[in-house]
Amino acid sequence: MDKLKRIKELTHQLNHYRDSYYNDSVSEISDHEYDELFDELKQLEEETNIVMANSPTHTVGYEVKSKLEKVKHSHPMLSLDKTKSVDDLKKFAGDKNCLLMCKMDGLTVLLTYENGELIQAETRGNGEEGEIITHNARVFENIPAHIDYTGHLEVEGEAIITYGDFEIINSKLLENEKYKNTRNLVSGSVRQLDSNIAAQRHIKFITWKVPNIEDKIKSDNSILFRLNYIKDLGFDIVPFYSYTNCSSDKENINNMIISLQDRAKYLGYPIDGLVVTYDDISYGESLGTTGHHPKHSLAYKFYDDIYPTRLLDVEFTMGKTGVLTPTAVFEPVEIDGTMVERASLHNISIMKSLGIVSKYQEIGVYKANMIIPQIEYAEKMDCVAVEEVIDIPTICPICGSKAEIIKDNDTEILICTNSACNGKLLGKLSHFVSKNAINIDGLSEQTLQKFINLGWLNSFRDIYYLSEYKKEMYKLDGFGKKSVDKLIESIEKSRNTTLDRFIYGLCIPLIGRTASKEIAKSCANGNVGQFITIMSLEGNQPFIGLDGFGKEMCNSIVHWWIYNKQNFYELIEEFNFRESVNNGNVKQVLEGQLFVITGSLKFYKNRDELVNVIERNGGKVSGSVSAKTSYLINNDVASTSGKNKKAKDLGIPIISENQFVQMITS
Repeated sequence: MDKLKRIKELTHQLNHYRDSYYNDSVSEISDHEYDELFDELKQLEEETNIVMANSPTHTVGYEVKSKLEKVKHSHPMLSLDKTKSVDDLKKFAGDKNCLLMCKMDGLTVLLTYENGELIQAETRGNGEEGEIITHNARVFENIPAHIDYTGHLEVEGEAIITYGDFEIINSKLLENEKYKNTRNLVSGSVRQLDSNIAAQRHIKFITWKVPNIEDKIKSDNSILFRLNYIKDLGFDIVPFYSYTNCSSDKENINNMIISLQDRAKYLGYPIDGLVVTYDDISYGESLGTTGHHPKHSLAYKFYDDIYPTRLLDVEFTMGKTGVLTPTAVFEPVEIDGTMVERASLHNISIMKSLGIVSKYQEIGVYKANMIIPQIEYAEKMDCVAVEEVIDIPTICPICGSKAEIIKDNDTEILICTNSACNGKLLGKLSHFVSKNAINIDGLSEQTLQKFINLGWLNSFRDIYYLSEYKKEMYKLDGFGKKSVDKLIESIEKSRNTTLDRFIYGLCIPLIGRTASKEIAKSCANGNVGQFITIMSLEGNQPFIGLDGFGKEMCNSIVHWWIYNKQNFYELIEEFNFRESVNNGNVKQVLEGQLFVITGSLKFYKNRDELVNVIERNGGKVSGSVSAKTSYLINNDVASTSGKNKKAKDLGIPIISENQFVQMITS
């Protein structure tokens, strides 16, 4: 048995015997046997010059701090870019030798040694500045307080509490005091002011990086070499595989992932993913960083982490079509290095399905695709205090008009019934001039808001009289003659449009791009006169026979027509309508298919491009999953997002972009 291994074994044994004697009044071995083991440990420590922080040969004194001091890191400790795709790992590695290692789920800590002595330990904090927790690091179970090393050494890793120790600690706590997960427990333990408390939590330190090292291997350029070197000094290192550019490694990466998961489970290590990093340190550093993450590593996440917090309120905000969208406001919670305190509930149906009913209700929050905050669950409430009930508004919070719930397919949404509601103006104008509607360059939301504030814009039609304010525009900050002239030119150009774009731009509730195209197609392929004729018929449900049109959509467009007919007549005077393009030569391979798109895209430039491809090939696109959906397009098939869950519940196929491309090209 090597000396280091024996040191760790004796340290563990002697601490166990000491604990049994002093805390349980049980003598498992004689005093003579204990002294022999103690002397053996002391001799080995002298021979190797390595002393573990919890060694019984060194009296451990507990230290109490009044507060945790801040410290600026010697180097940025940034978060990592993340993916949930194995293919992304392979692509990232490319032809470089890499390390594939467990991503520990604890609290990142940096240890600093000078001439073999632990002099400082600090938390990651915000990546630039952390807190000094040296007093607690000295009672971690497995770090050396003294190592056989001369010079400056920094060791970066994760403070963790194993699942076994977590269960034991939690079992001794009252139900309302129990910790939700190991991460919460270790974070609270490492940042205790009293090191005696930390000493009782069985904290371990797992090394995964040696950022600064002098002397013996100063010139070495391998992460693998450094980890093996640090292991020989007494540190526990992260489970990993050396991943090369050979074909066998690329083929076996899935087996490596499973094996690392099994290894972590065996050791009781909490992990939430894996990390692939370039072994060549100089190469990795040469790639630089973004403001958020270094480019030398990529994290692979197994799933979206769910963080419990407390709901404070639900706010309703106005959209361009008058839809009032509920947003959950909750106690701030840190997710992937950022504080999150708001998440959209999207619509009334989702709010109801989650069971959002009360202030101070426990909710679970995660980042869908590691980007967008979402609510995973809400605590079931059997009884709610009257003063804490969260009601769905019956009046618009902007204008005070009636707010009512209507159905969009099978989805309940809350709308303001007042078409002239001031809360809609900026959103409506911004939508009207957007690329897929009337398409006017130069009218950003900021510009529109400025013109609204100046009193120049109160309706869609006002856009076509902005030329009257040309001289005033020249004098505005950020508006030169050239940009103003270009804007006016773009407005004039937009007068030539198609009926489908025009209808889409009007912000009629429930009438999106697909519905607008269906309406235009049914009106002699874009004849505005026929549209007026259909809408003017009394007692009918216009367009009820069109594909995808239900009663609610028909009622919505009728309601809109009643209140906006005169404005419509005035607005069309500003336009020249041309016939919609009928691309009948394109093979309609997606005829009758309804698609929903979610998540990030890789093959297509943006979502609009993918929508156009679907529509050119005869398919249709919806914003929500329903029984009528044919396919959900999502590159993250394993995502726990609401759309993925609903698709799985309804038995709707979830396909990637690649599968979609094969569908239209095969």
